[in-house]
Amino acid sequence: MTYIVLQMSIFASVIYTQMHKNIIPSLKEKLNLPLPGWAAQKFMSPVSKEKYTTVPDHARQAGVLIVLYPDDNDLSIVYIKRANNNPNDKHGGQISFPGGKREPTDTSLLDTALRECHEEIGIAKNHLTVLGPLSPINVYVSNFYVQPYVAFTDEKPQYILQESEVDQVIEKNMAELFLPENKKMKDLKIRNTTLHNIPYYALDHHTLWGATAMITSELEQVILSL
Repeated sequence: MTYIVLQMSIFASVIYTQMHKNIIPSLKEKLNLPLPGWAAQKFMSPVSKEKYTTVPDHARQAGVLIVLYPDDNDLSIVYIKRANNNPNDKHGGQISFPGGKREPTDTSLLDTALRECHEEIGIAKNHLTVLGPLSPINVYVSNFYVQPYVAFTDEKPQYILQESEVDQVIEKNMAELFLPENKKMKDLKIRNTTLHNIPYYALDHHTLWGATAMITSELEQVILSL
């Protein structure tokens, strides 16, 4: 517990003192160095390492975008709650980042992430500065190899939702999200299956778990290392 509190003190120091020293270039530099990967993702992983790190040959490719923006003296992070109107969507109703599968017209997974972000929540790529990638994750449940990217916009976004895909946008102050009391464990009922002792972030009244929580955990550890 002492270690966690110390980590949060370091995090608070980074956020509240370095925003005025321009944390964004430091974060960009860090994201383009070797990343912690599983060493950071594992804190929020609901299953063994092999499930998320072994990529089958037939995995589909996807890109997601983590949008950050300044909020007073802090940074906020943008999530979406996926629409739950498609019975074939294995992640319907869950919290995620804007993103989706790679299309033939996408020249890269970064193009995929930027395109999907614009389509799903209306943020155009010319309003964003791409800082760099986080480690990819194999989302074995839906057979997607997901590549996350971090981007920054210097003002609070104005959203236009693709209602067929997005139920709502959820914005969260990062220093608050990463407080120790917002990291918990519980049993989760997913369709007809109950998963036991699943780590999650308490995102207000939402449960942030699975691959999105693992990506968030790596971002947290990268920021802690600044």
